[in-house]
Amino acid sequence: MDLQRASTDPSGAAGAPRTTAAPNFPPLSRGEVRYTAIVALLAWTFAVYDLITFGNLLPVIQANFGWSNATASFVATLVGLGSLVVALAVGPLIDLIGRRFALVATTGGAAISSGLTALAIGPISLVLLRSLSGFGMSEQAVNAAYLNEVFSARSKGFLYAIVQAGWPLGVMLSSGLAVWLLPSIGWRGVFLVAALPLLIMLGLRFGLKESPYFLKIKHLRALRAAGQTREAESLAAEWQLEIGEKASKNTYAPLFAPAQRRQSVALGATFFFKLIADSQLTVLATSVLAQTKGFDFTNALWTVFIGNGVALVGYLFMGWLGDRIGRRETTIIAQVMAAICTVLLLFVAQDFVTVVVFYSLVLFFAQGAAAPFFAYVGESYPTRMRGSGAAFINVAGPIGGIFGPLIYGLLQSNGASPTIAAASGAVAALVAALCLLAARRIRPGQDLAAISH
Repeated sequence: MDLQRASTDPSGAAGAPRTTAAPNFPPLSRGEVRYTAIVALLAWTFAVYDLITFGNLLPVIQANFGWSNATASFVATLVGLGSLVVALAVGPLIDLIGRRFALVATTGGAAISSGLTALAIGPISLVLLRSLSGFGMSEQAVNAAYLNEVFSARSKGFLYAIVQAGWPLGVMLSSGLAVWLLPSIGWRGVFLVAALPLLIMLGLRFGLKESPYFLKIKHLRALRAAGQTREAESLAAEWQLEIGEKASKNTYAPLFAPAQRRQSVALGATFFFKLIADSQLTVLATSVLAQTKGFDFTNALWTVFIGNGVALVGYLFMGWLGDRIGRRETTIIAQVMAAICTVLLLFVAQDFVTVVVFYSLVLFFAQGAAAPFFAYVGESYPTRMRGSGAAFINVAGPIGGIFGPLIYGLLQSNGASPTIAAASGAVAALVAALCLLAARRIRPGQDLAAISH
């Protein structure tokens, strides 16, 4: 509906009337929502494929360059830190320039990182090039903001879960193609192959529509920049949007203002401890399975492949459940169950079948929890800071992902068995659930404007 509004002309005589037509920003059509979901799913899948492929191929890269274990570990750590810096830079892009632009930037950055990795000539070049994979990592943050704003309130949890399921799909794709392609085209060729679908997705993303929520915020900011403060405030009240006290390029500072501080700390701590647990049975999966269960590399890869297939179902189930009982509550339940299943995997499962079953259950709950969690993150913040909020949480987790392997190694170096060391992941999963209890409850089925107010 177009509205006519009167305001004082800031450049003319006081009280001079001026009318401004409020533009109409309709929601996306069903076809546009469907296209957005498909593109987001495929782009996230291939971004994860690129991210996981580096971890899977690091031993091969190490052998090719003749690095020591210490050098390989140092390179992996620097890559992780560099990618976090890049991922953190994406937050302002989401909130200041737009969701659609951020989606294009993250996909393009991931494609560049993957393709150029094939040209690495040593540790320094590899660290610099792989740090750009932080763009791919940021797909998750952009999706949390963008998809929350285009999916319907009552079913967005399940729809978002379908997109978020790109994680296990990407892991399975990475494991399968690494085994198939590595002997014939080498690790450099595998990274070149990873760049091709990302480039295709980059083209498809130019067909996406901008979020109506962001278009409204953009319009309100333009009004205020033109001196039409009263017009902006009136329209913001009608649209139920917060535009903040003043425009700022520092989109992270408002996350820790009194109104948002508790939510930001609780969500950041939750994802931090969640990734401490997750990293031990995803990034270190083959090592943990070999050291705790005596699996060879092939059996470990098959276990990871099957487990991620089950995790795919976990994403869909947790997304569906979050739409009904609440995303915060679903995530807490999933984290507790992941901790229990981790203990059963480490201390009860012995033969191949039971190990596969319990490992699959761990991923069902632990990875499945990401679907309701990031849908919850996206609805936790006002539109003006939704992208930065998701980006901050998205970076807090991988910092925990760095600590997970470190804790696992330190415990063993101080005399703990691999099984006891891996049990630290179960403790971290429980701590993540406790941290989320400090976050506010959001009743499912509400639209974003109602949640913000």
